[in-house]
Amino acid sequence: MAIMSPEAFQEVETTTCLLSGMSSVASKISRAALSVLFFIRFGILFLGCKTIWQDEERDFLCNSTRSLCRPSCFDEFLPISPFSLFAFQMVAVLTHSLCVACFARSAFQVREGWLQTQLRRKKVQFNLHVIGLISRMLIEVLFILTYYKVTEGFVHRRTFHCQSALCERSVICTDMNSTVKNAFSWCLCAASAGSAGICLWELIASLPFMQHTSSLSTTHVPCKKQRS
Repeated sequence: MAIMSPEAFQEVETTTCLLSGMSSVASKISRAALSVLFFIRFGILFLGCKTIWQDEERDFLCNSTRSLCRPSCFDEFLPISPFSLFAFQMVAVLTHSLCVACFARSAFQVREGWLQTQLRRKKVQFNLHVIGLISRMLIEVLFILTYYKVTEGFVHRRTFHCQSALCERSVICTDMNSTVKNAFSWCLCAASAGSAGICLWELIASLPFMQHTSSLSTTHVPCKKQRS
């Protein structure tokens, strides 16, 4: 059986951290699951960009004859596009994963130094691991709550009564792709919730090690008695 070189092992660890957003302290199952969810989310965004989110305003119809009525009603109906929101979420997740991967790569540097020495210590690596898990959960939950606030309940409305000053008094607009948008958005929200759940599970699984390291830090080594 061939033994992996330190350079190859370093590259594998960096790639795994970059895809999953977790350090090497996390279990392989969690890192594999987050990597799969990353590809699923990227595929959903790519497919949605080429289909339902390619021209959202084209599928937004209003019973008005004024040219500026439909754009103003669309901005009132959807201040933030779900595609823009989830795309920004992917940028935030990739930035977080890049930071985790950089710290993981620094831990495997051959060059000796104060930072590298500190990063090699298990306690410091574990603290960085916990910080990464908590920050990843905050990112996922924050974007889910933002989506809930934008859509007012996780569901895209199909009909909308426009109150814009550029329209007539009673204008009703209809989003023709609301059902498909709901399906795509729910899949992305489910992937975000799954990622947050995996991070929470890893955090709970790390509690025994946290208690062990804290107990070791409070344990004092007895000093030798001085000679009289």
